[in-house]
Amino acid sequence: MPVINVAMGPVSEDQKKALIERLTSEAAIITKMGAENFIVLINEIPFENIGVGGKTIKDIKSGK
Repeated sequence: MPVINVAMGPVSEDQKKALIERLTSEAAIITKMGAENFIVLINEIPFENIGVGGKTIKDIKSGK
């Protein structure tokens, strides 16, 4: 079973559902495998644990 693993900052439950649905659908189309074969894992990482350009996303979002 193929596994699609996504690591990202926090998002709403509706966004997770949409992401799982679309990733599964597109992967099934591209690979010509049934959608039931795919596992999607979403690993939410707090914004204070993600850094870009030497700053955390939390600080960037707060304008620091």
